Amino acid sequence: MLQRWWFWVGVIALLWAFPLWKSLSARLPERLPGEDGPALDFALTDELDRPFRLADLRGLCVIVTALPLAEGHARDATWERLVALRKHLRGLDQALVYAVLAQGGNAEDLKGWLDEHRAPRPELHFGLDAGGTQMTRLCAAAGAASAEFLLLDRHGRIRGAYGGEQADVDRLIVDAGQLANWAGQDGEP
Repeated sequence: MLQRWWFWVGVIALLWAFPLWKSLSARLPERLPGEDGPALDFALTDELDRPFRLADLRGLCVIVTALPLAEGHARDATWERLVALRKHLRGLDQALVYAVLAQGGNAEDLKGWLDEHRAPRPELHFGLDAGGTQMTRLCAAAGAASAEFLLLDRHGRIRGAYGGEQADVDRLIVDAGQLANWAGQDGEP
């Protein structure tokens, strides 16, 4: 058996070469739209009354969503969708964060709700958007007034708007993975 070592080296080389050749010959996915859009920013306060700016998250892909604090059922449904989304995107924590814009409450309401749900996490950034003006402005800039999730690239440009339906969430998962894993998708503005 050892006299034909070159045979086994060849077999192992072929086994390693096939997946490499297949991956290198695969077509790259289409680029996400919005690369030429403006970099967006807003300033809010968080649950501890500290300033929270979207520009502070530059360098990371951001998923923006609204959390209606005053409406219990809508708040819980939004939170469940966000938790499920985070589970699907768990491996992207180094490149992806979430900006959650809390609507219809104050800092004490948000802090109490976060403590109750043990929600504070390094990748979750909460801002108080009392009247929903910032989320409305972002959705208008994306051209999707009823969007539940927005995907922003590393420079703060909107690269996608998604509804709450499962097909939209699935598309968000694919697009967020593509954007977070392929830095060439979001060149300098």
